[in-house]
Amino acid sequence: MNWMQAISTLTNQAQGYVLVTVLETKGSSPRDTGTKMVVSADESFDTIGGGALEYQSIEIAQELLSANKATRQMTKTFNLGRDLKQCCGGVVKVFFEVFPASNFNIVIFGAGHIAKSLIKILEEVECQVSWFDSRPELFSEECALHIRKQVMSQPELAVESCKVNSYFLVMTHDHALDQQLCESIISRGDSVYCGLIGSATKGLKFRQRLLKKNYTQQELNILTCPVGLSILKSKKPMEIAVSISAELIFLRNKESQNSQSNVTCILELSSK
Repeated sequence: MNWMQAISTLTNQAQGYVLVTVLETKGSSPRDTGTKMVVSADESFDTIGGGALEYQSIEIAQELLSANKATRQMTKTFNLGRDLKQCCGGVVKVFFEVFPASNFNIVIFGAGHIAKSLIKILEEVECQVSWFDSRPELFSEECALHIRKQVMSQPELAVESCKVNSYFLVMTHDHALDQQLCESIISRGDSVYCGLIGSATKGLKFRQRLLKKNYTQQELNILTCPVGLSILKSKKPMEIAVSISAELIFLRNKESQNSQSNVTCILELSSK
């Protein structure tokens, strides 16, 4: 797989990567200016010439990727003879450009009509989707690589292993299972959103049951039912899916802005 194919594949999988480019060369060097390779968290694609130069470049790229910091670009100059003990002995300047993985993690329970419509939209969104149902026959259609379909006889057991700050959508065919899922999601205490498919009446009943089970009102703040933007009223699966996806993207952007504001406040306080 060349570096262009790797970028396409990793992007479709919502994986982070670093594009490594030979920016400038002096003297003898393994590859010419403009040569590129792509480095992901656990592998590399294409080559900038092999040897110690490539080995160290991969190591730097993976450190940049795992650091998950604001730094998105850096340049490093290698003296091949002095620094890397390579026989060619030239000087190579390498440019590292970081493209982090999406941290927009969406977990969907249920594979009914609305969920399938929603998946069609999320295939075009930069996110990572875990999609659960107990019925394998509902997972017959192919999906984009960043959408992972998982058949589980007890999907509620999957909640614990989901990522921190996930956006959960509960839309199964079973109200009792919906209740179990909501309880497990809220009990985590680290989820951004728990959307429950259904009417306002269903939402009220679920909240009353949860309060009787000693969940606090604050804990229930992440529970949303009905799901989707309130200004968009529809009973058609695709239109409901559009409304839900719009709500998720709105909340993701709001969460991102809040995080940036918190970082700015910390920096301002630390400078005083």
